[in-house]
Amino acid sequence: MTQTFSREAETIGAFQIVPFAHPQGCRGYLLADLASKEALAVDPHLDLVHDMAERVESEGWVLRYVMDTHTHADHPSGAAELAARFDSTRMAHPKANHAGVTVTPGDAEVIGLGESSVTVHHAPGHTPDHLCLAIDGAFFSGDSLLIGGVARTDFLGGDAGQLFDSVHAFLNDRPDETILFPGHDYEDRIKSTLGTEKADNAWLRIDDRDAFTESLTANPPPRPANMDDLLRLNREGVDIPATITAGEASRLVAEGGAASVVDVRTGLEFGGEHIAGSRLIPVDRIETRAEDVMATPAPRLLLCRSGKRAAMARETLAKLHVAGLSVIEGGLGAYLEAGGDTVKGKARMSVERQVRIAAGSLVLLGVLTGAFLSRAFLIISGFVGAGLIFAGVTDWCGMGLLLARMPWNRSDAIEGVASSGGTCAASLPGACAAGPPTGGGCSASPPPSK
Repeated sequence: MTQTFSREAETIGAFQIVPFAHPQGCRGYLLADLASKEALAVDPHLDLVHDMAERVESEGWVLRYVMDTHTHADHPSGAAELAARFDSTRMAHPKANHAGVTVTPGDAEVIGLGESSVTVHHAPGHTPDHLCLAIDGAFFSGDSLLIGGVARTDFLGGDAGQLFDSVHAFLNDRPDETILFPGHDYEDRIKSTLGTEKADNAWLRIDDRDAFTESLTANPPPRPANMDDLLRLNREGVDIPATITAGEASRLVAEGGAASVVDVRTGLEFGGEHIAGSRLIPVDRIETRAEDVMATPAPRLLLCRSGKRAAMARETLAKLHVAGLSVIEGGLGAYLEAGGDTVKGKARMSVERQVRIAAGSLVLLGVLTGAFLSRAFLIISGFVGAGLIFAGVTDWCGMGLLLARMPWNRSDAIEGVASSGGTCAASLPGACAAGPPTGGGCSASPPPSK
């Protein structure tokens, strides 16, 4: 299975713009000067490094710079990995303090790409280190102004008043026909225009700074899960480990990270016992549902009974360039021994027991038919015996996977359902207070009507 998350390229002035849309709603961009073929990458998600690198190579571009517009709290940045592949210069605001960043542009600083230029603007509000980029005809707003929304400002040193100032500053300085490319969108949109946002974005119709601040900060949604781990990764360049101890997994779940657990067991096993809030994606469907894994908040924790199937799932996903995956060592058994909490459902015969019964029945059938009908039937017993040896050596059992698909093993568990908590999203304001987040991520829902 191959997949690509790049969208249709667009030529704006001297630049070719290639958007990349991640299943979590994150947006990354490649900006390339058509004449010189020098390029800049903006906000690369770790999962999208392969796609971005492939596009740079296929176009014959020289990737001069890789920029994070701010310190991301909702996804692992791929800036370090992408820059390392092309020996590019990493950029971020000085307040970001990102390890490996060597260029820290100031407000209104101009970055050259060939004979063309990109202007960097400091736009605090969502975070103190937030940057936006401008070229003739287009504006890359990061997580400040979004399509139909604005960013939440209740963590990472955000400030709603500063966001109001930043957004209105670049709205006032640019023509209405300027194309807006946001850092997130949760309705599969890629672009808008500043004029459209002025007309349709309810947050921009609040022209009083104090009223804007009051509405945006009312009753913020819960603190994002995994935020501390993502901040450490993005600031310090800490690698996401291939495996994680059951004790560490238990701690992360207890701190609200259950939505990052991808359970790769069968629906039958999941229905019998699972981590509340985890996502069920059986290992035999992991390849076709790779985008569902990507939509799961990173760092993602892969879980099975013992750790073997989770390791298989990680290997399959790695071939599809899905990153940010850690196998829980020892599986569910070790997780329980470490004190992890689960919820239990109706007890049913395990697939493992069904395999024993089926294998034993086939061996007995082969022996009986071989003894009373024809010795040729003994091949049945030999075939099953060889299969059991193979399963023992590789820990991969085709019979088990086949039985798991049988109607009597179907579970009522809903596959692929995970928490929709807003990572960077402001809540939906009501008459007096905000309600729960509706879309997740970085956008605020419409402000209260008066």
